[in-house]
Amino acid sequence: MYRSAFSVPDAVREVLAGNQLYLQALQAGIVNYTAMAEKMKPEIEKLIGSAVNLNTIVVAVKRLADTMEREPPVPKQSGPKAKMSLTGSIIDIDFQKEADKEILENILEEFFEQDSQYNLFQTDNHFTLLAEDADEVKSMMADAIEKFDAKINEGLAKITISLSKDEKNPYQLLSLISNIFYNSQIPVHSVFFNPSEMVLTLNDRDAARVYDLIRSKIG
Repeated sequence: MYRSAFSVPDAVREVLAGNQLYLQALQAGIVNYTAMAEKMKPEIEKLIGSAVNLNTIVVAVKRLADTMEREPPVPKQSGPKAKMSLTGSIIDIDFQKEADKEILENILEEFFEQDSQYNLFQTDNHFTLLAEDADEVKSMMADAIEKFDAKINEGLAKITISLSKDEKNPYQLLSLISNIFYNSQIPVHSVFFNPSEMVLTLNDRDAARVYDLIRSKIG
């Protein structure tokens, strides 16, 4: 059975680490613990994955506030510097690599000549084309889909994350994204990345939430 990686005190620390206002209020001793616990409760329950008693959160916040007098808070590490974009209404067209490459290349070349936003990824067994879910795209790819028995996944959204040129640690972003999906238990359709860019595809209904979660962590 799946168990959350967060206890209530751990979740309280995680929420406080991401909210400088909460930390300053605790350090200054001007906070109403119950009111703060009520505001933190949805985020804590999201991290833990189950309902939490309000009094349990209040106790955890009080204990953490008591330790702050003896132990200075650990500053939150800055996230990787990156730019993000969110594109809805995406389709994923998956071609088997056993298809006649020459014919497939000719069909794809016709598509690439159009003024369309797309991503093409190649793995050992597949060619994956991400494109906007538009009638003209479907019409253009109809022959290829029929000839090569391509699989189409609809109802997707795409999040593109481009790292800043002066970002020295691309693996921090990979770790950050993995933790977000692990903690939130949001299903992901596909992930493609290189040292400077990451492209995530997921269900349209989850995209805005994931976008906000990632944006809150990166610089």
